[in-house]
Amino acid sequence: MPNFFAIGDFLASILLAVLPRRTSDRIKENTSPLNVYVLRESMKHKCNKARMTQFEGVFATLLFDLALFGTSNPVINGIIYLFTTIQNSWDTPFKSEAAAERSVAEFCSRLDIQQKPWIWEKAPSKYVSLNDFFSRTYEESNFPQLGAGKVLAPACCVLKIYNNDAAMKSLLIKGCEYNIDRIGLPHEDVQSYAKHHILIGYLSPKDYHRIHSPITGRCIHCKMEGEGSLSASVKFFGGKFNILNENKRLVIVLETNEDLRVALVVVGGVGVNTITYDASIVGKEVQKGQELSAFRAGGSAFAMFSTKPLHLIKELKKIAERARGDNVEVQVGETLCEHFKNT
Repeated sequence: MPNFFAIGDFLASILLAVLPRRTSDRIKENTSPLNVYVLRESMKHKCNKARMTQFEGVFATLLFDLALFGTSNPVINGIIYLFTTIQNSWDTPFKSEAAAERSVAEFCSRLDIQQKPWIWEKAPSKYVSLNDFFSRTYEESNFPQLGAGKVLAPACCVLKIYNNDAAMKSLLIKGCEYNIDRIGLPHEDVQSYAKHHILIGYLSPKDYHRIHSPITGRCIHCKMEGEGSLSASVKFFGGKFNILNENKRLVIVLETNEDLRVALVVVGGVGVNTITYDASIVGKEVQKGQELSAFRAGGSAFAMFSTKPLHLIKELKKIAERARGDNVEVQVGETLCEHFKNT
């Protein structure tokens, strides 16, 4: 694993030296540290680590941000298929517990995943493959405490908040023919979803990759969309790839006793060919914080919609009012909304 990363970064540094300045500047911008508002600390921080490795930055910027090879043709489809095949090698079993411990430690160090204290459900030596660790969960006593609000963060992620669908299109999704009607949301509620806050969450490869229910309610819809799709990178919603309409995505709709419906669109990124979920939850009561789905390999994202206005907590309300698509770092289970609005 470290040799692969080192070789990749070496090749990326060569490309950065020979690429046109405008392109190399775009890559540097995409890999630079990110300013985020950390919700649990009520403070804005500038990360001191790059958002991605040099290799990842070059690969993702050229292929998915700038779409150098287009968005749907044999060349880009072949590249995405190859990358997915490489990611599938993460399912290769470790040869021994010692190898597992070594590989997990290297993976954690490379991606800055917490090791001390160890908060995950198994010892490093007990994971059977890299993907087994990637889709890890917390040791029960270390799971983040659930907030008391009505709507909670469904994942550990960097969150962006938009006032409605029109604002999201004007600020974020500019480079493609995105249409809310084509996401896979039940048609009877699409216009209501379009009028209210939309939350976009990005899960980086270092994050805990399981999605939990943001509310308590009955599941009325659970369906996979775009099952045969070769998903593009979810790092660039503003690029030419139509992520919310064309990536593989799981659409889950939950309904509360207050006649509110919350839709979660769980989106797989490049290399993510498995989104696990339980389709039998349809018709059943789901508790706030209950696990709904998990990813194996690669970055991923979600979009959250509601049929009624949400009363965001004051920190998020201020960020939403600025209407700049600022980045907010949240932990799974943190309160996003205190209560629902009636209109």
